[in-house]
Amino acid sequence: SSGRVSTGTPSVMAAAVAERCKKAKIAMLGHLLPLNNPVRIAEELAILDNLTNGRVVAGFLRGTPNEDQVYSMNPAEGRGRLLEGMDLILKALTEPQPFSWEGRYYQFRTVSVWPRPVQQPLPPVLVATRSDDAIRYAASHQLGLAVSYDPVDQMAMVTEKYNQWCQEAGWQPTPGQIVYRA
Repeated sequence: SSGRVSTGTPSVMAAAVAERCKKAKIAMLGHLLPLNNPVRIAEELAILDNLTNGRVVAGFLRGTPNEDQVYSMNPAEGRGRLLEGMDLILKALTEPQPFSWEGRYYQFRTVSVWPRPVQQPLPPVLVATRSDDAIRYAASHQLGLAVSYDPVDQMAMVTEKYNQWCQEAGWQPTPGQIVYRA
């Protein structure tokens, strides 16, 4: 069975669940990328994956306009921060050598995540989205897809796009890589 963690501090909640549940996968839907430091998220995911001996499933979200307001984030930057944040986290979790990052939204002189995740090359990742650019990103990077609160017929349209783009990218997602939150 799976535990689901979804709060403003998913890593803290996941650690609490991990202490109590010793066998369940712990899926976090999850980290609001535009509102948080992507390197910190990568570090937390790697630590959690070690604490759980490889039972973490990461979830990346854009967030809502309300959350943008609470954290004083320019909503026009949210999509760009999400996409760049995913790039940075994926590289931080898979690149064994320190690297620098000079992006539009994030600049880091040295990124080096330690410990490395137990799950190699990285823990499973779900991108929670309905937006074409993020769906295409998930498909092209062999990441899972999470769709929330849509009626089933709309979810079917989103997953059809996702499956088509996965096929174009040369891979087929497993049933566990497509999640519907209602």
